[in-house]
Amino acid sequence: MAREQCSQTEALYYLIARFLQSGPCKKAAQILVEELEEYELVPQRWSWDGEKYKRTFQDWVILNQHIPADYLLRVCQRIGPLIEKEIPPSVPGVQTLLGLGRQSLLRTTKCSHKVCRGSAVAALHRGRPPEPPVSNGNPPNVSIMGARQATGMARFGQALPSSSYQYMKIHKRILGHLSSVYCVAFDRTGRRIFTGSDDCLVKIWATDDGRLLATLRGHSAEICDIAVNHENSLIASASCDKVIRVWCLRTCAPITVLQAHAASITSIQFCPAVKGTMRYLASTGADGMVCFWKWNSLSMKFDQPVKFVERSRPGVQVSSSSFSSGMFMATGGTDHMIRVYYLGAETPMKVSEMDAHTDKVVVVQFSNNSDLRFVSGSRDGTARIWHYQQQEWKSITLDMAARLPSTVANGDDKTKLVVTMVAWDRVDSTVITAVSNYLLKVWSATCGQLLHVLSGHDDEVFVMEAHPFDSRIMLSAGHDGNIYMWDLTKGAKIRNFFNMIEGQGHGAIFDCKFSADGQHFACTDSHGHLLIFGFGCSRPYEIPDQMFFHTDYRPLIRDSNNYVLDEQTQQAPHLMPPPFLVDVDGNPHPPHYQRLVPGRENCKEDQLIPQLGYMANDGELVEQVLGQQTAENGESLLDNLIRQLQNEQDEAELGPSSPTVAPRRSGQVDGVWQMQHNALRSQVATERDLLAWSRRVVVTEVPQGIFVLEECRQAKGDMECSLYNAERRKKPKKQQRHAYQTRSAQVRRPGSRSRTSSNRRNSGSQIDSDSDREATERVEQTDASSDAETQWQSESSSSDSSSEYSDWTADAGINLQPPKRTTRRPVQHPEYSSSEEEEAGDEAKEAKKKENEKKKKPKETKQSSLAGLDAEEWLPPSWIMETIPHRSPFVPQMGDELIYFKQGHQAYVRAVRRAKAYSINPQKQPWNRLNLRDQESVKVVGIKYEVGPPTLCCLKLAFLDPVSGKMTNDSFSLYHDMPDVIDFLVLQQFYNEAKEHNWQP
Repeated sequence: MAREQCSQTEALYYLIARFLQSGPCKKAAQILVEELEEYELVPQRWSWDGEKYKRTFQDWVILNQHIPADYLLRVCQRIGPLIEKEIPPSVPGVQTLLGLGRQSLLRTTKCSHKVCRGSAVAALHRGRPPEPPVSNGNPPNVSIMGARQATGMARFGQALPSSSYQYMKIHKRILGHLSSVYCVAFDRTGRRIFTGSDDCLVKIWATDDGRLLATLRGHSAEICDIAVNHENSLIASASCDKVIRVWCLRTCAPITVLQAHAASITSIQFCPAVKGTMRYLASTGADGMVCFWKWNSLSMKFDQPVKFVERSRPGVQVSSSSFSSGMFMATGGTDHMIRVYYLGAETPMKVSEMDAHTDKVVVVQFSNNSDLRFVSGSRDGTARIWHYQQQEWKSITLDMAARLPSTVANGDDKTKLVVTMVAWDRVDSTVITAVSNYLLKVWSATCGQLLHVLSGHDDEVFVMEAHPFDSRIMLSAGHDGNIYMWDLTKGAKIRNFFNMIEGQGHGAIFDCKFSADGQHFACTDSHGHLLIFGFGCSRPYEIPDQMFFHTDYRPLIRDSNNYVLDEQTQQAPHLMPPPFLVDVDGNPHPPHYQRLVPGRENCKEDQLIPQLGYMANDGELVEQVLGQQTAENGESLLDNLIRQLQNEQDEAELGPSSPTVAPRRSGQVDGVWQMQHNALRSQVATERDLLAWSRRVVVTEVPQGIFVLEECRQAKGDMECSLYNAERRKKPKKQQRHAYQTRSAQVRRPGSRSRTSSNRRNSGSQIDSDSDREATERVEQTDASSDAETQWQSESSSSDSSSEYSDWTADAGINLQPPKRTTRRPVQHPEYSSSEEEEAGDEAKEAKKKENEKKKKPKETKQSSLAGLDAEEWLPPSWIMETIPHRSPFVPQMGDELIYFKQGHQAYVRAVRRAKAYSINPQKQPWNRLNLRDQESVKVVGIKYEVGPPTLCCLKLAFLDPVSGKMTNDSFSLYHDMPDVIDFLVLQQFYNEAKEHNWQP
């Protein structure tokens, strides 16, 4: 008989089975042997006549009697030293089969050498792979000593290399909310963490050990934003229920409930400005409103808000806001506008409006220093760095499509990019933008040059947080669950954390904040978790993975002012006794965890076991210790005696006037989450409890030594005011003006010009009370208005045909810049001329006169022929000068969704031909070229103006799919400008309102 040579896989199975048979895992060995025979993995034998026969595992053992049972273990012990001689490991002498990198048995000469820490090597013996080793490179001691010897100091980057941040690790992941957590914030000391969630709760946590300290109840909808004041005494939370609630951080008592918004609140911030005891709280909403709430830092009383309604058209929202270091706040809205407010006067005032973006402004962020700079990000694919200079806000455009010179273009260049988030580094030298293609781009804040492109995220990034004092470090997090720590100077990644939730995949990171000392940072995710990261040991975080109070989700009752009481105990939530700590299902944690609750640290053991009310057969309200059985089911005599004693005490305290409850079965117990109508005296605070509870300190106030920060904030505000006033006194440079502008510019320019001048006058009278300057500004305003009229007449007289400019595009918000006309000589205006130019320009004026005399005669003939026309014919029509939106006449906006009526358009064409307003070719009308229905759903994707009597508006309309609402490839154009004609273009929302209205004769 011939013996078949078995393969290496079959031989390995044999060695494993023999190894299991020689050890304690006898059952595993028996199962493995049965499966080897079932799947015919035992080598077959050949007979002398060439036939194959199956072989049992026992036959296989008899055939290989020369192989001992521990043969596999011996082989593994021999492999390590042999490979160590060929390729030395990172830690010599450590033999392991589960190594990583240079400790792996499969290592090659290409493996990079990494020095492992002792703790990482020790982790190999604990059944888990080690953490990624930290490589600090060459020790910086020599360079530090040399710098100290030469200059007396050392560079911060040498003393603390950016690689030191690799030591930050996750201390604890805590499930503390039942819904997504979009808001997280530290207090001013960094010792407390606040989270606001979609479950309507705001929770307070301890940074150093992760304890749940308090729950702030009262909101009836999702939490949109939270803010802590600079004195560390108040926390304000904004919600989708249109309400702002302000709590005292020391006692968690409600201070006030602010109600002014008519829609969800989008942002809320405390103003850093200091003016005596006066402070401001600013809020923005989806109703297009900006509110400034004035409050007193001593009495904690809030006044009625100063409101700014920035709703230029229906549906406009103020989506973002940001305070400077002192007196200014910037907001961005869905109407493409950026507005700047000043808070240093008696009342807040709006000082500027900018319409530079062509799509929604999603985020604005002021710089960290008092230099009047902020950055705005928009869905038009650009970000702008704004700087106040010479009476106006000037900007540097950052194009998200820009690439580094060394990169090669790919096929994704045609994709429209959107800015999702912007941030400054700590010293304001660079601006970081997050783009919709999952990249982070680092730009120079002075010239707008692209410095680095940071890649690594797999989904959109909505969180970027700068380190509180290290300008090199930036955190980014996104919906892909990744948290990256970047070195901005090198454009390199330092550390990566991935939010993997066991059994649920990864959780998207919704917010992230650094503590004031930079030792910790906290993140919140889409599954209700709070993640605490930091340096040092995680041993203090010996807490449960799920932390809730049993009173978190109890129902509340509200009064007319929206203050709340607990429905069961009829007490204010902050005056209730210390709650019990439970898990997500409402099951209480063991007694030693109950001592983590503030107020239960020194309780007796029996007081740490929650007692729940139930109704007995006789209607008596009694308590039962959770987890114990009733007396009928074998309750101990001692427990029965305690229960009876508690019954008598509760019955005596409740009295006959206690509310009756529907009967229940014997032993029926409420859950820990909801204990409706079972208000036991052990759950209601006594006067002594209330007195002790009112003296508790949940969040400590800022120490007296840190009140120097208040003087610093006041100094920054004064610096900003002086810088602003200095730039206001400077005269702007002369600039070329033109008549061809987009519709939005022509609509807003007249109104915004008067508003800006009046705001400057108001701010001048309040910021710098100089009467002479006020008179000068009034004269400049008058001169500007007269010069603008002269400029319109002179410029419009040179163009009687259609403008070459067209902003037609397939997507609204692109290519909306007006054309640059280099053929026209710029008009010199008195308010823009400087004294130096007047003194040095006498000879230049004479030369210009001679040049004008040498001009060609045809141009003079044209001017003489146009001089006989009425100047009013060249003025723009009234509808194009409107600054307030009306239902009729319809003024088109880029991106408007309309209903087009063919019959109305035909009547309009007939009216134009009868009035002979302008020439129309009937054959080119859209109903002759396209199969139009009586009414079509369209979208404005292009606007073009023809200046010169009459001024016409030409629209390009793209068809919208009636089912999906998306644009199709078909479009048509039409002219629209004639007074006293019924509109044949109606906004979609007005059309829908008219359809839903119950019209009656």
